[in-house]
This record gives sequence, structure tokens and C-alpha cells, in this order.
Amino acid sequence: MGLVVLLVGLLSGCNLFVQYYEDVDELCKKIVADWKAQAEVVDASYVYVHGIDSGQQIDLDVIVRAESFTAEVWERLEDIANRDYWLSTAYDREDRMSFQYVVYSSDNPPAKGEVGLSKSIGHGDIGVSPKAGLEKYGPRPTTK
Repeated sequence: MGLVVLLVGLLSGCNLFVQYYEDVDELCKKIVADWKAQAEVVDASYVYVHGIDSGQQIDLDVIVRAESFTAEVWERLEDIANRDYWLSTAYDREDRMSFQYVVYSSDNPPAKGEVGLSKSIGHGDIGVSPKAGLEKYGPRPTTK
């Protein structure tokens, strides 16, 4: 009987192995909100994909005013994302997570729904080691 339930769940598209995590979604919302609070940012968004074939994939996009883009702005945006990740319970997830971001210029933003790096002015991964996170952002919150 258990095998039948498992097969029905898999065939119906239910994902029994890699699920949606609310804390990951909340982290993405926080990063986007913190980016949008920066004067140089025109817009920011994210896509959170989760599934047995894709694992946990988070893609963040940020569009920066062309006249404001500098290496310092890029570093600040990456630092904000790393800080938010470090201070989130999503940091403790055992699932392999991939947090990637792409930076675009307001002079050449992606079209709605467009995916890819062809128009980007920068991209990278979000993540911080426990040692670096503790030194830079302080202790992590404890989970209840």
C-alpha cells in the first residue's frame, strides 16, 4: 500500500523528497527588500525553484541605475545578501542550496521573463563560511 501511495504522489507531481521551505522564501524576500532599499537599485526580484530534479535553486536579480554602478555598490549588494543569508535559519538547511545572483544595468535590463547572463554586468554566488560569517556579522540566531 505504501508503495502505491509513493508512486501516486510521484506521478501526480507531488514532491516527496525536496520540498518548499518557508524560511528560504522569507530569506529571498528579505534580500530583495534590502536591495530595493538601496538608492542605486531600480528593481530586484527572485525565483525560488524546488523539486526532485532541481534541488533548491534560488536565482536573485537586481537592476542597478547605470550611472550609479560601481564595484563598491556591487560589493555592498553582495554583502547584504550574505548577511541576510547568515542571519537566516535557511543557512542551517541540510539540503544543497544554490543561491545565485545576477546584476543588470538600468540601461540594459532583461526583458520580462528573460533568463540568462547575456545582458548582465555581474553575477555570483551567495554564501559565507561559518568563520567569516561569525567574524563579519556576529553570532547566528538560535532556532527554537
